[in-house]
Amino acid sequence: MKIVKIFDVVELIDGNKATILEIDKDKDKYKVEVVNENGISQGNKYISLCEINDVIFQK
Repeated sequence: MKIVKIFDVVELIDGNKATILEIDKDKDKYKVEVVNENGISQGNKYISLCEINDVIFQK
């Protein structure tokens, strides 16, 4: 099981990277800012834990 915290950087299943901004434990959702392979922001969205492939950086 992956354990992520606020401000961790993760790799998503689709290949993009994301920074965890908020954790909603009641709904098991994570608000993230997604960036593509060029470092361009794709905006904020909510994801579930199953969409996270790997933790790249932990604070």
